[in-house]
Amino acid sequence: MVLNRAMKKLHSRNNVYIVLIIVLLFTLLLGYISYYELQREKNYLLELAHSEGLNIAFSIQTLGSEFIVSGNVLTEVLNLFQKEGTTFIDIVDRNGLVRMSTDKERMDKQVEIQYPGRVNYYQTRDGKNRRILQIVKPFDFGDHFSSDLFGFIFLRDKYLSIGINLEGYYLRYNQIKQRVILNYLVILIISLLGVFMVFRLQENIVVKRTLRNMKDYTTKLLETMDSGVISVDQHNIVQTINKKSEEIFQVKRDEVLGKNAEEVLPLKIRGKSLYELGLKRGEKIEEEIELENKAHISKNLLINTSFLEGEQNQAGGMVILLRDITRLKRLSEEINQNKRLASLGQIASAIAHEIRNPLSSIRGLTQFLFQSCAEENEHKNDLKVIIKEVDRLNQLINQVLDFSRPKKLNITCFALGDMISELVNLLKLERREKEIQFELSLECSRQNIFADKDQIRQALMNIILNSIQAAPPGGVIDISLQLTTYQNEEALLISIKDNGAGISQEELSHIFDPFFTTRSQGTGLGLSIAHNIIEMHQGTIVVESEKGKGTEVKIFIPAGGSREIE
Repeated sequence: MVLNRAMKKLHSRNNVYIVLIIVLLFTLLLGYISYYELQREKNYLLELAHSEGLNIAFSIQTLGSEFIVSGNVLTEVLNLFQKEGTTFIDIVDRNGLVRMSTDKERMDKQVEIQYPGRVNYYQTRDGKNRRILQIVKPFDFGDHFSSDLFGFIFLRDKYLSIGINLEGYYLRYNQIKQRVILNYLVILIISLLGVFMVFRLQENIVVKRTLRNMKDYTTKLLETMDSGVISVDQHNIVQTINKKSEEIFQVKRDEVLGKNAEEVLPLKIRGKSLYELGLKRGEKIEEEIELENKAHISKNLLINTSFLEGEQNQAGGMVILLRDITRLKRLSEEINQNKRLASLGQIASAIAHEIRNPLSSIRGLTQFLFQSCAEENEHKNDLKVIIKEVDRLNQLINQVLDFSRPKKLNITCFALGDMISELVNLLKLERREKEIQFELSLECSRQNIFADKDQIRQALMNIILNSIQAAPPGGVIDISLQLTTYQNEEALLISIKDNGAGISQEELSHIFDPFFTTRSQGTGLGLSIAHNIIEMHQGTIVVESEKGKGTEVKIFIPAGGSREIE
């Protein structure tokens, strides 16, 4: 019996040892599984940080080098893509020197580029001792042109340096770690089966949450893109449409989702349906088209398509990327027009100089003959006409020279409202001849601006004289002055509106061209000179007119002296 008890005790002790060994092995196994899971979660979160930084870099590059026309636009692009969780976005040269950054404190700092021409990843800490994932990626534009129009910054051989704040990721990692340890203890107490079930359940929860977060992130990214994105399935049914696409087509999402794209979002390429070319013929589209939306607004769009993979490697649909390049084309046309005007100005200046010299000789000789002739001489009146016409030609030459050689601005501070009142008083004779009535509405008459007073007076004089000449006898000219916003800065808006015959749309596109006039008398330089003067003051002139309904000229001039005027 003693032996049996000893055997039972030994057996019980052995069972305890076996249980302890099993528990130890299970604990080690569970600990190993837990450690593996934590490392995988950590690597996954770091991959998310990598993906987030690369998505920002690719999104910036997706804009294309032709969109980045100046340093200011590039700064706005960087600020646009900096969101919560992004510490900074830098432009770094080949030597690792920060040339532009959304974080002013990083300017002119050195960035390590261990692998030139490739994507570099570093984990570091910022000035606030936060853990940062720094991604350094070279610019890679497909058009092989990497400089802006005005040469403010060259993107060739430059890098994008993006700082992703890892504190949120590590916070998530710590939360996951705490949850894993807790599950580990519970599962260890309950059973081996419970351990497996809980870990599998936890994994499913994490995966679903991650997928949901990624879906939300992708949705937000699409909604904030400056390009339209539309996706259709293999049956040409609209599956997704982002906010920019709604703006381009002037439609609402509920109106197009689940409907045939050909009917609700018609797009034509060379007279054929884009959807037919893409889905039925398998053609990849990369072309520029002109689209007129429901609001009858014409837009220039750059279209790129790509295919979605379906079952058995069949096309599962198509993604359409739409870039609105209307403003870019308008800017390009304005630049070409300015080049033509500059060339024309140089030619006009040279011709004016060549004409002025012989005119001076003609006038001098005619003046001598006029003074030498007796009063009863029948040719004296003819000589007087010659002198008058020569003086008129000289006045025209002076206008041509003023147009082709703008004077250097003499910047002073003055009240624009007082100047407008003075001009209206000076034009009493002009308005009395046609019985014109002036209606003044000067809301900020005492508002000062920094500008060249004489040239602003000349520009306003030319425009008001045009309005007087366009107005019918007994007509009314409304002149208003008010504070507004122009290019995100405070500006003064001068509106000069008449009730004359108006200007046709065809003539409206040429009103600022030199020597273009709709009147039988006139040089056609008044508005051209006014346009040049306002542009020299970094302002703009907008003319709105309709045949038979009068004309309104809007002049925007920066109100403060903060902007440097050359």
